[in-house]
Amino acid sequence: MSAHGPIATGDPAVPATSLGGFLRWLRGGWPLYVGLWLLFGVYLGINQLIHVREALPALARWKPIVWEVSSVVMILLLIPLVVGLEQRVRVDGKPRRRVLAVHALGAIAFSLVHTTGMVLIRQGVYAALGDRYDFGSPLIGWAYELQKDVITYGLVLGAIFALRELRVRRASELRAQALASDLAAARLSYLTAQIEPHFLFNALNAISNRMHEDVEAADRMLSHLAALLRAAYDADGSPFVPLGRELGWLRDYAAMMSERFRGQLTFRLEVAPGLEGVLVPRLLLQPLVENALKHGLPGGSGTVEVRVECVDGRICYRVRDDGAGLPAAGVRHGTGLGNVGRRLELLFPGRHGFALEAAEPRGAVATVSFPAAP
Repeated sequence: MSAHGPIATGDPAVPATSLGGFLRWLRGGWPLYVGLWLLFGVYLGINQLIHVREALPALARWKPIVWEVSSVVMILLLIPLVVGLEQRVRVDGKPRRRVLAVHALGAIAFSLVHTTGMVLIRQGVYAALGDRYDFGSPLIGWAYELQKDVITYGLVLGAIFALRELRVRRASELRAQALASDLAAARLSYLTAQIEPHFLFNALNAISNRMHEDVEAADRMLSHLAALLRAAYDADGSPFVPLGRELGWLRDYAAMMSERFRGQLTFRLEVAPGLEGVLVPRLLLQPLVENALKHGLPGGSGTVEVRVECVDGRICYRVRDDGAGLPAAGVRHGTGLGNVGRRLELLFPGRHGFALEAAEPRGAVATVSFPAAP
């Protein structure tokens, strides 16, 4: 038998790393396991027949197949025992001398049992077919099989070690992925929560300023703020909400700002039909509108246009103001815009767009895009 037999026929999907696990796997997959081994034995037998047919033309064709299948069957039966021994004395264990001594004895025992078993199988099959099997000199025959069996034993140990290391590495990768996912979720929760106190502080500051000018307007702003906060805290904490809810928050915010800049601020909202149920990142539009008011229309005089549409399977936000435009030195992202960019990167890494550009004839436009989800 070829010394490479056990590795070539061993099923690489075997998950067992202990004798008990190996046997549990066999209970479910033994027909395939045994079938593959027997097919491999037949394959080796056919190759052996091709090899010896010129030297022994009178040799019965079934004999080389019996030789190889008997060898394969014995290895098939011995592998669980090798797995069990390796679990008790692992090849990567210490002390090294003990490991080497145990597995050297194991290889000798493996060869003795393998050779004895396959000879008995051959003798039984030959007798059943009216022939007689002659192994020759037991000492020479065993020595011949020993040098092949030592290699086979070593390959089985190598396969066991490789499968175990593969499982350990896979488990480590899964743990690393889980940790990375948990970290990303924690960062996302922090960023989502960060925008709320930032918004609340700015809203209360706006109400405080308005209160000195128009108490009734300040009271209406408080009502809008209460409605917005109630809707926000009714959410389940998910980073995604239906677009309809996101637009409800935006309308409350726009109404509050319109009360603050009564008669000066115009707010326009255009939404493509059929998008209200699409899931979008929570509280992403409001920071864009707040940035337009703070930097584009600091005095509250002008127009803010918000357009929401779906283009090629992507949700697009477009927030435009007709204010002073972008400063020559460029825009420095504060809490609001910086938060938006970081959340988009966490939610849609490499699959989002975020740009702030000058608008014509004046003003600025912020554009955000990300994959749409139903």
